[in-house]
Amino acid sequence: MRLPRIWLATVLFVMIQSSSAEIIDCDFFDTVSLSAEQRLSDGSYSYNDVIIPANLTGTYDFRILPDGRRENVAIHIRGCICKVKTCIRFCCPPDHLFVDSQCFKNNMTEVELDPFLNVTLNDGSVVKKHFADDVFAQWDIPIPCDSIFYLDNRQETDQYNLFENGTFLRHYDNMFMDKRDYCLQHFPLEDENNIKFLKVTPFNCFYEESSKTGQTVVVISSQICIVLTITVYLIVKPLMNIQGKCFVCYLFCLFMSYLFLLLELWRFSDEFCVAAGFISYFFIMAAFSWLSVISLNLWRSSSFRSEPLHLLRNYSFSAWGIAMILTGATLLAFKFVTNEDWNPRVGHQYHCWIYTKDWSALLYFFGPIQLLVTLNTIFFILTAKRVIMVTGELMNNSEKQNFIFFFRVFIVMGLSWSLEIFSYLVQNNNNWADIFLVADYFNWSQGILIFGLLILKGSTLKLLKKR
Repeated sequence: MRLPRIWLATVLFVMIQSSSAEIIDCDFFDTVSLSAEQRLSDGSYSYNDVIIPANLTGTYDFRILPDGRRENVAIHIRGCICKVKTCIRFCCPPDHLFVDSQCFKNNMTEVELDPFLNVTLNDGSVVKKHFADDVFAQWDIPIPCDSIFYLDNRQETDQYNLFENGTFLRHYDNMFMDKRDYCLQHFPLEDENNIKFLKVTPFNCFYEESSKTGQTVVVISSQICIVLTITVYLIVKPLMNIQGKCFVCYLFCLFMSYLFLLLELWRFSDEFCVAAGFISYFFIMAAFSWLSVISLNLWRSSSFRSEPLHLLRNYSFSAWGIAMILTGATLLAFKFVTNEDWNPRVGHQYHCWIYTKDWSALLYFFGPIQLLVTLNTIFFILTAKRVIMVTGELMNNSEKQNFIFFFRVFIVMGLSWSLEIFSYLVQNNNNWADIFLVADYFNWSQGILIFGLLILKGSTLKLLKKR
């Protein structure tokens, strides 16, 4: 009796493995439901004339929604058809049209239909494939969202790549999407003679800028705090030493960069978009230059007791000069660099700013910022070393407190922009999106953080009371 039991257990194990497991190494969106299809004698299935072998089938008791959530459904068989044939994610059945986010039977028989679409292969080459003969049109996946817009690649701003693995690349923001984020369908378009034709057209989700109001509130709050901080510095004379004057210049640049951020956010700078982009660039670079000057002055004041004549003037020439040189170099590149990959592309694709979706931004924006942040770090390390080494007779308590405060400011600014640089490096990875949204809010709230660190500390409040 022992042998039959072993044999029965083996049979049950094989049945469970072959009919109950999900398909190994196959994304859910690469599968189709086989519940209504006839199983062949060898365990394979025929689905729309495509033979799916038994090892690419499995049972599922769920489906995955476009937002990634699992929804429990009745147990059913699915097959990994995209392992057998190139799959293209359609919004509706292939003989339908997709208009106003709705699927309609194609009754436009008199209109010319373009059956081909460009598919980018793994080796980078692009081939034309017939939507019915050369690929499998997946249409049983839920439409990704309610609000949808289409891309017409006859327009420069609507270029895209459709890869044979089902990935979709939208050029204008360098966004990679999988099948849950887009779909394709025949859509009526018009040529230059106003003659209608049907073309396989990609549809993307339109996501409302839910953070627009939140961003505006945070940025305006930061600007108010910056104005309050500058006001306190101007009316409390002990704060207006060389370091304080440099800090006020830094705050002014930060305020102006926030101002142009708001103008672009609400599309108020569209009429002077390129000019707004360069002005904003100048003030951001000036802010970092003044932060470097503050670091330099901290190191100088920890090592040398005297303040040379015209020190502030020299600092001003350095900070404003660096910002002007960087802005001028970027402007020259914008005017004369013909290779688009190396052009800063200020005002490109409706954004009044340097194009930050490829490596040119590293040369014109993130590279200089990282260089200035590194310079700040060097000066602060040298200053910290000096503070630790000197005795109490050589450096009084107020000087140490001054260093500690500006060290905190440096940490806030350096961390904020270091996160910004890192977010640029991983911008194509959607898994980081929520994390770096927090980093963006942290960056926008710098004015609030500075106000809290400086104005609300005890020593500053005492100075205000004495006044």
